[in-house]
Amino acid sequence: MNQYVLAIDGGATKTTLSLRDAEGKIYFEKTTTSTNYQAIGTEKAEKVLTDLLEDAYTSTGIQNIAVAAFAMAGVDTKNGLAIVRNIIDRSRQNSSFCIHHTIIENDVQSTLIGLTGNNAGALVISGTGSAAYATDGKGRIERSGGWGHRVGDEGSGYWIGREILNTIFRYEDGRLPKPTILTDLVYDLLQINNIEQLNDWIYHPNYTNAQMAKISAVLSKAISLGDERAIDIACEAAKELSLMTDAVLRKIGPIHEKFVVYLNGGILKNNPVILKLYKDYVKELYPHISFHLCNQNPIDYIANRALRSLK
Repeated sequence: MNQYVLAIDGGATKTTLSLRDAEGKIYFEKTTTSTNYQAIGTEKAEKVLTDLLEDAYTSTGIQNIAVAAFAMAGVDTKNGLAIVRNIIDRSRQNSSFCIHHTIIENDVQSTLIGLTGNNAGALVISGTGSAAYATDGKGRIERSGGWGHRVGDEGSGYWIGREILNTIFRYEDGRLPKPTILTDLVYDLLQINNIEQLNDWIYHPNYTNAQMAKISAVLSKAISLGDERAIDIACEAAKELSLMTDAVLRKIGPIHEKFVVYLNGGILKNNPVILKLYKDYVKELYPHISFHLCNQNPIDYIANRALRSLK
């Protein structure tokens, strides 16, 4: 009898579910909105997850799931794990699936395991949020960063977006001596005309962290136009991500010559200046390590994590 796995990537911006068999064949895959309870609350997270699970069952008719790997943002503490576990338990009870084994992990940790298997390595993600995880390949996993937008997420899309908006407000106040093209680029992106409209956008009732992260999309254009503040923000982002990487590598050390740091997330994939600066900073400390920019979607690595647990 064929065995099936569920892989769920519950990120800060979106959630993807994939139902696959033991050979990796995809029977159902769908992406919907965030299930990060820290961003949208537990009730909304539960509803999104329940609807997604039921969509998968309705579309496939497959009921028995050998392993379900829930890779969820917000699983950073024991309390966070307990909250997410309750959300998942209620969603499972409201779905038609019979799941025999459930894995609940931080989304970065689960992706790392799917990437490295039994090998040592690290994963640095900079998307809406940011975090670095590393493993020695023998079951030990360490982390740095990933503490959320209120106190951390340095070098992430959210952090960059906030830095960009802070720059615009500081210039408007007269606290910055030089003008910045970031103002015009953000106004064009949001289809607004002045600082009051920008303030209204920030504090509107339906604001989300993902919307703040989207502001980071203007950074590359501003850099190409030679904007000094945009270049400063890129340097700061790269430095923060390198500090995060150094911290987690020191925790997991020693680092051998074949050690790979996997890189994922929209900031590292779509901002070549940040990517180059980041690599340069890390190479100064660890000249022998190599980097691998992930070219698959995170859900594929999480599915690998689920499939490995079948063996």
